[in-house]
Amino acid sequence: MMSKKNIINGLYLVIFMLSISLSAVPVKAQNRAQDSTQRNLRHNLFTLRALRMTQELELTEQQTAAIFPELNRAEKDKAELQKALASELRELRLMLKNDKSKAEDYEERVNRIKDLRRQLQEREKVFEDFLFSQLTAVQKARYIIFSFDFNRTMIERTHRMKMGGQKVK
Repeated sequence: MMSKKNIINGLYLVIFMLSISLSAVPVKAQNRAQDSTQRNLRHNLFTLRALRMTQELELTEQQTAAIFPELNRAEKDKAELQKALASELRELRLMLKNDKSKAEDYEERVNRIKDLRRQLQEREKVFEDFLFSQLTAVQKARYIIFSFDFNRTMIERTHRMKMGGQKVK
C-alpha cells in the first residue's frame, strides 16, 4: 500500500502535469485561453506550494490563519506584476524585431522591466519577512530547505516535460 506522503506527492504531480498540458491547446484557442491557462497554472502551483508548505513546516492552525491571507495577497500582487512584466517583455521583443526604435525607447523599456523585477523581488521579501515573523527557528530552517527544494523540483519537472519525459541529470 502506498504511503500517505506518496499519494499526496502523486496528486501534486498530477495537478502540475494537468496545468502544463493545458498549453497543448491549438494556436487560435491557445491565444484566447492563454490568460485563463496562466491563471489556472498559477493557481494550481500556488495551491500545491501552500499545501506542501503547510505539511513541511507543520504549521499550527493559528499560524495558518495568520500566514495564508498574506500569502494570498502576495501571490495576487506578484501575479499583477508578472503580467505587467510579460507585457513589457513582449513589447521589448517587438522593438528588437522591428529594429526601428530609438536608443531612448530601449532605455525606457529596459528601465521599466528592471523596476518591475525589483518590485517582484521586494514583494517576495516583504512576504518572507512576514512569514519569518510567524515561524519558530526550526520552521524557518525547514522553510529555507522547502523553498529551495520546491523551486528546484518544479524547474526539473518542467524541464523534463519539455524534454519528453527524459530524466534530468
